[in-house]
Amino acid sequence: MRTKQFIALGIMTGFFYAAHAQNVGESLLFSQNEQGSTARFKAMGNAQTALGGDISNISGNPAGLGFFTSSDVSLSLDYFGDKNQATYFGQSNTNTKNRFGLNQLGIVFNLPSMRARGSNLETGWLNFNVGIAYTKTNSFHSTLGYAGVNTTSTAADFFADQGYEGSFLGKIGYDFGLYDELANENYPMTSIDNEQGIMNRYSGYQSETNLSFGANYSNKFYLGAGIGLATINYDSYTGFYEDGRMVDQAYLETLPDWQNSRFGPNGDTGYQELLGSDYSYDQEIWMRTRGTGVNFKLGMIYKPVEQVRIGINATSPTWYRMSDDFDDSYMIRNYHPNESEPFSSADDQSQGNYYEYNYRTPFRFNGGIAGVFSRGLISADVEYIDYGSARFSGTYSYDKELMNEDIKANYKGAVNLKIGGELAVIPQVMMIRAGYNHQGNPYDNADFKARSITGGLGFRFMNYYIDATYQNWQQEYTHMPYQFTPAHQEATGLTNPTASVKNTRNNVFLTIGAKF
Repeated sequence: MRTKQFIALGIMTGFFYAAHAQNVGESLLFSQNEQGSTARFKAMGNAQTALGGDISNISGNPAGLGFFTSSDVSLSLDYFGDKNQATYFGQSNTNTKNRFGLNQLGIVFNLPSMRARGSNLETGWLNFNVGIAYTKTNSFHSTLGYAGVNTTSTAADFFADQGYEGSFLGKIGYDFGLYDELANENYPMTSIDNEQGIMNRYSGYQSETNLSFGANYSNKFYLGAGIGLATINYDSYTGFYEDGRMVDQAYLETLPDWQNSRFGPNGDTGYQELLGSDYSYDQEIWMRTRGTGVNFKLGMIYKPVEQVRIGINATSPTWYRMSDDFDDSYMIRNYHPNESEPFSSADDQSQGNYYEYNYRTPFRFNGGIAGVFSRGLISADVEYIDYGSARFSGTYSYDKELMNEDIKANYKGAVNLKIGGELAVIPQVMMIRAGYNHQGNPYDNADFKARSITGGLGFRFMNYYIDATYQNWQQEYTHMPYQFTPAHQEATGLTNPTASVKNTRNNVFLTIGAKF
């Protein structure tokens, strides 16, 4: 019934998007990594730009390394409890995924300046400290699934749209008999009110290994710089199904020039038999993305008075060398009503596809201010990220310029706000902490809400410390199993089927460290 074709297609964020949308989605996914931090700074909403003396400074603001007066080593562990609640055409679905892992491992070496006997020990360059740390900056472990009866469109509508675009998916839909071309127009051959479902399973992480340097000038001015070696390990599975019924002979006869349709009397008997049949369409994609990159950090902290600290931190884009390795599968089965065995079937499966390319993340800028008091502190940060400035380049089969134009058209600059505090319940022994983190909307024409609320405890025993933090992270967004082109929406009045998703993460972080 159809000709076999193997053409690379990798789609990550919207199952039926045009092929380049996979990488457009990657540009946001891999740009939303968080500055690494210990349980202490996570408890304070990660508002760390103006603060120093914590292992987090290695991967955050390296100027904070200048605050260390002794060497320090720490280990951080994490627990991620992920839950997605999705509503699709009035039907609710919930999926969960849990995982334990290593969050951070770092060490700082305190290198005080050699001072001549009798010199002022509080002026000049007082130390030059060095730190190295591994930090997890993003966790991809999540499962998103939803199903419902679509009352506005079917996958056939999408395939008909793709037929106008001349895409591989358009040929898949045509060969499977999901739409027909009559009088230079594409007509879906399936009925409305079909059951649809999608399942996305994600795993992997984003991390950095940073080597940073920080210096202290007269306990007033702190400078720092660092280099980060970044890694991306991302695996995904996406499955989509649609169960429904093909149109019948009566509907066919309402179409123009229907006698010359391949479903009509002058057409193919194989397609004619599909009329009025039940069908089950399934599509699957397995994706493996790997990347290694490098970035640079510069930072400064200034104390105009002892109680106030002002910090600035800039992180260059991360320049990644990326690779995608994926397989895809398409299948349709047709059944006579009330029969369990299919009378017709068609398949298309790839044998593996591999591509390499370059990806550049956006520039990041952080500004912060902190007030330090005898029993605690309050810290606030403002972070700016221009998500629309991400870029793809290098050897790749997709149209890189088109992908970059789509990034500019769909994403924009976003401002993230962070605030947190720490109070010494028992001075030098026990601290309580709390924080709030608001994430700005990276989309130029879509809704996005994300925030986290955190709280934690810290304990000090001589040269040892233990910090524990609970983080409640929530974000709300929309997800579409397929998306029509604007021209097709204008011509047909169709709207994109949309699921409303609420993602909640209940995370726990534990840091154990020692000063020496």
